Parts: sequence; structure tokens; C-alpha cells
Amino acid sequence: MKGKVLALITIVFLYGSNNLYPAAEDIIKLTFLGTGAPRPSLTRYGPSILVEAGSQRLLVDAGPGMRERLFQAGGFELLTDINLIILTHLHFDHTISVPGLWLTGWLFGRKSPMTVYGPEGTASMMSNFESAYAWDIRYREVVGVHEQGSDLIAYDIEPGVFYEQDGLKITAINVEHMPINVDTGELLGLEGSTLGFRIDYKGRSVVFSGDTRSTSSSSIVEHSMDIDVLIHEVQVPAAGNSPEAQLANVSLSVHSTPEQVAAIFRETRPRLGVYSHIIPPELTSDQILDATDYNGPMLVAEDLMTLTIGDEITLGVASGSGTNIFTEADVVDQ
Repeated sequence: MKGKVLALITIVFLYGSNNLYPAAEDIIKLTFLGTGAPRPSLTRYGPSILVEAGSQRLLVDAGPGMRERLFQAGGFELLTDINLIILTHLHFDHTISVPGLWLTGWLFGRKSPMTVYGPEGTASMMSNFESAYAWDIRYREVVGVHEQGSDLIAYDIEPGVFYEQDGLKITAINVEHMPINVDTGELLGLEGSTLGFRIDYKGRSVVFSGDTRSTSSSSIVEHSMDIDVLIHEVQVPAAGNSPEAQLANVSLSVHSTPEQVAAIFRETRPRLGVYSHIIPPELTSDQILDATDYNGPMLVAEDLMTLTIGDEITLGVASGSGTNIFTEADVVDQ
């Protein structure tokens, strides 16, 4: 316990405060909009992380409450500025807020299409969202909402580099989250795939594990050997033998325990290791860190926490700098 607390304190003091950001053109800034998982939580919303690199903004996943956290972090300016989402996989806790941001951003001023990249099945899911909300869109256009920006464009991607623009490179990584036979370890044959991502920008880098069980052959290892920040999911097994505990522990075959994540951290030695996608969401930082046998810099993310990755890694909290009253927001491009 004592060693883990000291490690966390060192991170906070070493990497400084919100006033020590390096020059904006050569940093990656992360805002953790949701650090939870499928179970409802009032403190950990569904998984979603805002990435800012230069003038570019994108979301990694779109879990429950993401739209509200974006509004909390940056008001209408932020809600209407984002037009790119990358999805690790198609579970509802990673996708359910896609239509919320797509339609809210458009309704309140965005005039560019929403573009979504994700694994096999993403284009089909987005097409179904378009069908589901076709009446809603027609209704609003009929009463005078601008037509530009109502499109939802989607691409199915495979592992490898799929996005390069203005110095920002995004690489998809195959991860081990597809269902397996728990006795043999063999895949059960469900169609599709699950992904993690590596983002590089002007010498800065971050890896998102996505949902995954960590094994010695994990592709995350090879993509994280020189990484600044490695963000990894975690599940702490439920104690007891109640039906609820047994049901909760079913997912251990496709998620990573603290012991498994510690092995990844020890092998890759990131500048900073970060836990997010916390299962169960009521776990405290101390409980998770105490279970993690790793002596490098690490922390447990909280909703609205920010990390600015530059020469230093700065820990902060989203300040809510945007406008919360729409008629005062000045976000509609005439």
C-alpha cells in the first residue's frame, strides 16, 4: 500500500499542474470522459476518451454519458467541434453515445459529417443508426435546421495505420477480447474483431488497450515498447460465490486482472501507466493499485481527469471552459 501511494504522489508532483503545458503544437491532451464499464455508475460514466492533438480532436469510444461529460468539459463549443470517433469494438457501452453526439453536435451547429472508424460491423451499425433516426433528421430539417452535418459516415478497419493527417497517425491494434472457450482458450467463432489503438503525434504517443485480456502474446506489448502513456482496462474478480458474483466473473475470460496488466506494464515500461475502464466501477484507486505488482509511474483515471503529454506529463481536471447557454455560444457558422 505505502509504495503504491508514493508512486502516485510522485506522478502528481513530477508532472506538475495545469499551468505547465508545453507548446500546444507538440502535445497530446487526453480528457477521460468516462472511466467505467457496462455497469451503471454515477461517478464513472461509460468508456470514452477525448484526444486533442494540435487542432485535431477525436473520441476513442462513446460510452453512456459521453455527451454530457463533453458538455461538462467544454460546453457547446466542444459538442459542436468533434466530427471523428474511433471505436474499439461494438459493445453497447462503447457505442451507445455515438448517435447522441452525432445528432446533438449537428443540431446545435456542426456542419461537417460525423465520421466513425471501427472494426468489422461498424458501417452496418452506423447505417442502422441512420435508419433509426431518419424521421428525426427529416423533422428538424423541415422546421429549418441546417442540412449540412447530418450525415454519418463509417468505415470498417483492420489492424494497421488507418488515419494520417497533419502529423497525427492512428494505428489499429488487434486485441484479445473475442469470446473464447474458457477451458481450451479457443475462439468461439463469433464474427467480427476487437481493436486497441496507438496514437502518435509529433514525437508523443499513447496506446489505448481497448477491452482485452492480457496475455504474453498480446499485440499491445509490441506497440507499447516506446510509449509515453499506456491506458489499460482492468477487472478485479468479484469475491464470493453468489449468482451475481459468478455472472460478474464470466467476463474475466475477456478482460484483464491487475496481475495480468502489471505483467504488461513491467514488459513495456511506459512513461506512465493508466488504468481506465474499471470493473467494477465502485473500486477505489488504492484497491486497484494495491493489487498491481508494478513499481513504475501509474495511476487510476477518474472521470474528467486530463493528461497532457509533452516533455512532461501533466495531470489535471477538465475546467468546463465552454459556454453552457446556447444562445450565447456563437457556435453556428453562418
